[in-house]
Amino acid sequence: MNKLTIFITLLSISSLGAMAQNNFSPYSQMGIGDLEDGYYNRTSGLSNTGIAYRSNRFLIANNPASYSGLTDQYFTVETGIRGSVINYYGTPISKAATQSGDITFRKLAMGIKLAKHWGSSIGLVPFSTQNYEFNVPYFLQGSASEIANHYYQGHGSVNKAYWANAYEFFHHLSIGIDAGYLFGELNQKDILQNTGTGASMASTTNDIYLNNLYVGYGMQLYGKLGKTWDYSLGATFSNKTDLFASTNRLVLGTDSTANPLQNNEISQNYLTLPMTYGFGFAVTHNQRYTFLADYKHQGWDDVAGKNVYPGKNYTLGNSDRGSFGFEISKKKNFYNNKVELSYFQTGIYYGNTYLQINGKQIKDRGVTAAFGINSMKSPLAYNITLNYGIKGTQANNLIQEQYFNVTFLINYGAIWFTKGKKYD
Repeated sequence: MNKLTIFITLLSISSLGAMAQNNFSPYSQMGIGDLEDGYYNRTSGLSNTGIAYRSNRFLIANNPASYSGLTDQYFTVETGIRGSVINYYGTPISKAATQSGDITFRKLAMGIKLAKHWGSSIGLVPFSTQNYEFNVPYFLQGSASEIANHYYQGHGSVNKAYWANAYEFFHHLSIGIDAGYLFGELNQKDILQNTGTGASMASTTNDIYLNNLYVGYGMQLYGKLGKTWDYSLGATFSNKTDLFASTNRLVLGTDSTANPLQNNEISQNYLTLPMTYGFGFAVTHNQRYTFLADYKHQGWDDVAGKNVYPGKNYTLGNSDRGSFGFEISKKKNFYNNKVELSYFQTGIYYGNTYLQINGKQIKDRGVTAAFGINSMKSPLAYNITLNYGIKGTQANNLIQEQYFNVTFLINYGAIWFTKGKKYD
């Protein structure tokens, strides 16, 4: 077994075992959890601005049309690791629970140039995550006396295994398709506890199993503007998708598992994911300075009245996200070819999530910065991204999350075995 095989095997095991997060996110108890808007790739430092971005080495999952830009006869593997710290603010927050943190694998992907104009990628990435834990006092109706405590807990994730392909036409147009399979489980528990002893008086556990196919499409149009400028325009689209949901409920009495009060499947239905689309552009000067912008939209208003999503006391609303990025690439000439040695990136983003709570749509905004190095002595490239963001608000008795993420990207790239064949 060669070094590359060992490398991929270890990353696969690690990624499959650590896709779910350990950070508590109060808003993840609603809908299907926190929807993932990060790609953990070369565009992370650009605030994930990359619908129009193309790379000859890195896997740009922001748009499946990008894979045709890989170098001919090229094979690459990428993994992303994220460390995150979240601070919580607002009236509902206990002084003893104002911060959480975790370190998790977030991505494993492989890409290959199958033919001169055909690029392909497979991978495993997160789609949504759920992780929350909180207590609510239970009062006797009409009295101020607390007689019990409601302990709520939830965890789980929905992941996406995908196979994406892109084909280039006329050296200026690329069309891509991302065929994915969504699968995962959300575990939600409500325990009524004795306030004196902490013993369980009754508990209800809902296990929600989710799965279905999910297909996305992409297009990129690119070329030159004069002698010193390059441009790229990109678009992505996904149609409405029914996500199959099967819910099992387990109800237990006082500290008893021997005789459950209920243990059966209570529903089989579909949760509709909305139509989504996005647009982006990128312009590069002298192959060194790149300016990018993206806009993305998810039409949750169209599915809000058709589904009963998990959670209470919220409504679904259209989600929008805008972002801008800037990149400086340091290159050097080797045998009449420009080779990238390192790069610096920064970006900003602002958007509305798909949740509306207490009359407020939950917003998410932040800034990013990244530095990357492409090794000249090995087939490895490294990227570290810093991200500071604010999600939610303290108004209307809500919770605000202020988070700081550090993402580390590792890329392995090499010319793949061709038996002497070339695309020239």
